[in-house]
Amino acid sequence: MSEELKKIIRQNEIIISLLGRMAFNKEEVRKIVTFKKRNPAKYVEGYNACDENHTVSEIARIVGVSQPNMSNILTEWEYVGIVREMEKRGGKFYKNLFLI
Repeated sequence: MSEELKKIIRQNEIIISLLGRMAFNKEEVRKIVTFKKRNPAKYVEGYNACDENHTVSEIARIVGVSQPNMSNILTEWEYVGIVREMEKRGGKFYKNLFLI
């Protein structure tokens, strides 16, 4: 990948992050992540693990749910706009808006 393309991708990531932060504050994100959860602290921990470095399976272990269940949760979070899927070798990775 060329340096110019890397620069454009990084700029796009920054723009997406800034737009997300304009749409949501930390408390709103926390409410979405923990809504009707039996162990809300684990879901916050899982959300914070969406840092582009943890696989879906790793996040599922953190939260204490199955990998398919975590995939569904991440799809929902992505639909709402509080995480985004990152293209990366080695599996699916997600990036949160900010730590909560």
